[in-house]
Amino acid sequence: MRSGLFLIAIFLTSCARPAPHLVLWAWERPENLLFLATDTEVAFLAATLEGSTYHPRQQPLRVPTTTRLTAVVRIETRGTPPASPSPYVDQILRAVSRPQISTVQIDYDAARSERPFYRSLLTELRRRLPGTTPLEITALVSWCLHDRWLEGLPITDAIPMFFRLGVDPQPVATPLREPLCQSSVGISTAEVYTKVPRRRRVFVFHPRPWTEAAYRAVLTESAKW
Repeated sequence: MRSGLFLIAIFLTSCARPAPHLVLWAWERPENLLFLATDTEVAFLAATLEGSTYHPRQQPLRVPTTTRLTAVVRIETRGTPPASPSPYVDQILRAVSRPQISTVQIDYDAARSERPFYRSLLTELRRRLPGTTPLEITALVSWCLHDRWLEGLPITDAIPMFFRLGVDPQPVATPLREPLCQSSVGISTAEVYTKVPRRRRVFVFHPRPWTEAAYRAVLTESAKW
């Protein structure tokens, strides 16, 4: 565990001060993050939409009252997107109604055939969200390289996920071209990849519940990025 966290520094290029803006992903498991510093944000799984089934978060999430929260909604359509995005948008708005939430993030590995549905969903969601609420998505690295389908989406950020990429090293060896993918990067404490570009925000996924020791290890390494 300690060695895995140490290796985070290897796959992020060194950055000038100030240190990267850290956002911890908190997935569907009990998370007690009361030890966080005030400048660390949390992106927590608020709900999963699987077909027509709505699965709200069941596990407790404890954070300091001053922590900025991003509500993440995972979408799984099983390869058959519905004709209308409106029922999905209704459920997303239901999931992100917590007062402390400052940003909405959609996590959806949309296949090529699902892209028109995803674009319609994001367009309607952007229209129905408050204008001051940022809307962002996670992104496959391939979307940020040569596949320009993100162009024109009504989002503020697309976070390329540099983990769980399989064995092909090519996606991390090529500069990202999509402008929406230039502000953030998603990494994992459990995997090592090289040539990850410099980014302003760093989203960090941990495969187990966060502990203060794991968080401190990430803070220590982030000073070297």
